[in-house]
Amino acid sequence: MATSTHQELSLFLHLAESLHFARSAKAAGMSPSALTRFVQRLEEELGQPLFQRSRRSVTLTRAGEIFRDHARAQLAGHARLLEALAAEKQAPTGELRIACTVTACHSVLPRLFARCRARYPGIHLQLSTSDAARCMQGLENDEVDLAVVPEPDRPAAELRFVRLAFTELSFIAPASDQELARRARLGGDHWEGLPVILPRRGLERERLDAWLEEQGARPDVYAEVDGNEAILALVALGCGVGVVPELVRKDSPLRGRIEQVEVRRPPRGYHVSLCAKSRTLLRRTASALWELAPAG
Repeated sequence: MATSTHQELSLFLHLAESLHFARSAKAAGMSPSALTRFVQRLEEELGQPLFQRSRRSVTLTRAGEIFRDHARAQLAGHARLLEALAAEKQAPTGELRIACTVTACHSVLPRLFARCRARYPGIHLQLSTSDAARCMQGLENDEVDLAVVPEPDRPAAELRFVRLAFTELSFIAPASDQELARRARLGGDHWEGLPVILPRRGLERERLDAWLEEQGARPDVYAEVDGNEAILALVALGCGVGVVPELVRKDSPLRGRIEQVEVRRPPRGYHVSLCAKSRTLLRRTASALWELAPAG
């Protein structure tokens, strides 16, 4: 197969992400029929279909997923080349894709981003927000370059972390329901049937599950949600008791409608850290931001 150009790989990735021929064609400034011919040529060169098309939907085949990963790796390599050349002039330029929670946007990132913009104006920071588990997933799938996440107890060998802040975990109850707060505070049998709102996944969920098991507590799960903001909202509405990072609780606009609940031996807190793959830090743009992070 002939080597695909940077533009062709970018065009394929746009289509692989949008799964919409007309939308990707418009973004590329070409006709849908021209985009179809491009895909057909690519599939002929590879000898396998890359997309499964029907009247109503477009999906990637397994071959399409493999080629998508190849295209991402090729474009990342191209980006590293450009950044290495820029680094020769001590002026790193390029784009950094960073995933973080909404809380991190407000708490640990503003000063770091301000220093980066002041020192390296050629680095363009692209920020996306999601829950912490989704941020880590995006990093693992190379959808982003860095992520701000709770530092896990047993991270993958390829990951590197630089710590930005530490937060305790706080139990919260509705300010309007003192009985829920009282039962949560007492612990033990008082947690039997206590309505709770749980994070769907992630480090906070792991530590909360371990804490409940240690306490022998069997609460009633009212809801499992993505993101601390959803937990805060449901607790403020009186739906149950929740647990959130203290960084989230103290700065939340809902803090007047919730009450912090002191419990015996609460779940351990964690470090909020900037995370990247080792190979990503070979890129000058990523290493430049990384070097500024410890002072964040």
